[in-house]
Amino acid sequence: MIATALATPSTGGKPMPSATANARIAGLLRAATLEVYSRNAPEQIGASLPPGTDIYVSYLPGDDMTKRVDIAKALRDGGYNPVLHVPARQMLNREYLDEYIAAAARAASINRVLLIAGDTTRPRGPFATSLDVIKSGVLQKHGVRHVDVAGHPEGNVGMAPDDLIRVLIDKRDAARAAGLTMGVVTQFCFDPHPIADWLKSVHAAKLDCPIRVGLAGPANPATLMKFALRCGVGNSLLALQKHVGTIGRLLKDTGPDGVVRGLADSLDSDVGARVENFHFFPFGGLTKTTAWIAGMLKETQG
Repeated sequence: MIATALATPSTGGKPMPSATANARIAGLLRAATLEVYSRNAPEQIGASLPPGTDIYVSYLPGDDMTKRVDIAKALRDGGYNPVLHVPARQMLNREYLDEYIAAAARAASINRVLLIAGDTTRPRGPFATSLDVIKSGVLQKHGVRHVDVAGHPEGNVGMAPDDLIRVLIDKRDAARAAGLTMGVVTQFCFDPHPIADWLKSVHAAKLDCPIRVGLAGPANPATLMKFALRCGVGNSLLALQKHVGTIGRLLKDTGPDGVVRGLADSLDSDVGARVENFHFFPFGGLTKTTAWIAGMLKETQG
């Protein structure tokens, strides 16, 4: 098993996944996608993911958009399908958004983007939300056919859970009206329960969009905590902190074993039918993440 001292977190005393649940998990792992931040990502990924895999070009505050386009080009040249992060609130004006998408289309033939708010409460330009970008008409102008938007199993600051689902429905409707298809990529959690509850809410709301369940790739606890705080992961961070306090200095890198197993029942049911794959945030590095995927695949496939 790839995870060592910490399995984030346990399945809560549930039995190990059934054969059918393991088969479902294996299918989601074989279709896995992940995020990258550097131009040498194709070399780091190597042959661990099949050609044509969606690889997301992540954005952090202050990023140079030209470098994001360069990374997308390197991924396309390496045989992958780059998915560009588009931070709505960082777009200075419509022309800036237009040139960003146009440049990525020219250099990397992008056809899919991930729309995010952009890690700031105050927009730098006319786009306050990803919904504004969907409605702008800029994406399809440059050949984008599909948009992903963020899902927040642990909630988002200032919004009730029902409002978050309503926003997703509004975005889906706007995407369809704009001639785009839409999917949802969830934020990572360290506990399976918020994800399972969120899947139930999405299923009850009849949100008929493909879902990619976000997972934090294997990393040491300090790294995981840093990114959890930066990305706004809330309640499930307590699960990680509890294990850190228990194991202390002996703690080694951990993968999302417990989260995956804890979701087995949900994924192998109608509630999880819309989940098409796992999406990895490789905070500990691409090599560790792809090795974890290979190890878990071996385990779930027997």
